[in-house]
Amino acid sequence: MKHPISEIMETDVYTCPYTLSLGDVVREFRKKKVTSLPVVDDNRRVVGFVSDGDILKAVAEQKTRAIASGYSTMLFYDSESFEDKVAALKDRNVMELATRKVMCAATDQSIGSVADVLSKRKFKKLPVVDAEGKLVGVVRRATITQYIFDLLFGEDES
Repeated sequence: MKHPISEIMETDVYTCPYTLSLGDVVREFRKKKVTSLPVVDDNRRVVGFVSDGDILKAVAEQKTRAIASGYSTMLFYDSESFEDKVAALKDRNVMELATRKVMCAATDQSIGSVADVLSKRKFKKLPVVDAEGKLVGVVRRATITQYIFDLLFGEDES
């Protein structure tokens, strides 16, 4: 029998509204001790996903790049300091960095198929949505690993 992901998903999910600033997102990461958050609209539909990796990419030193056009080549240098990049993030909207095409699991999707997505895509967690597309939970690799442990050794040993 294939068990649905809704049996093991976490239902107490931290989220951030699509109107939040990146400064507030970083504050939420720290306060809630998380490294990523689903971004939701006013109806709790997932409209994005933001992670610490998105933040790091925005402030990381960029390599020099060249753009060739006809007979000329233009070189672009990253001359902005790390600290200036960090300061510039504070008031930007979360949707400027958030991934917009978010893969979500359906509540009736099997645990095995969600495990397949998490492993092949190298995701750490996946939002879970109901039939109307509203966020109802999240599943983490660790949650599925715990489920595997429970199947192998019984819940009384956890």
